[in-house]
Amino acid sequence: MGAIQISLDIYKMDEEATKQAVEKYLKYAREYKVTEYIPEEPSMTASYSDMPRSYTGLTSNQTGALAIANVSEQERRKRHVERAEQAISRLGTRQQRLIRMLYLDDDDVADADVANALGFSDRHYRRIKSYAIYRLATSLRLLVLKE
Repeated sequence: MGAIQISLDIYKMDEEATKQAVEKYLKYAREYKVTEYIPEEPSMTASYSDMPRSYTGLTSNQTGALAIANVSEQERRKRHVERAEQAISRLGTRQQRLIRMLYLDDDDVADADVANALGFSDRHYRRIKSYAIYRLATSLRLLVLKE
């Protein structure tokens, strides 16, 4: 009796969209690491309006709302960077070096420069990068499936 091969290719991954999603995530992680978040401040300028006001029963707390937004944004950025670092740390050594050099260490680094720095042939570099992107997409839950 012949062996039966089970195929689990139920879902097909959209490779280009997945790659773009991972690259976007890593781009933001780099930006959050190298830029400091400047918190918003409440406006202190009083404004006058001769328009009659009616009682709405609502009060405004601009300072409180901004304080919450500032803390939330700083925490969101921190979690984004930590999540990216955690996913990258799960890659193999060569994949980690490639991803860090290409996306996190410097701005606008070319694939050819990274391949040369790591001593990889173009084909070997593309294979390692592709696999690293796939693993990051899986870890970060950024896989994009085809319809």
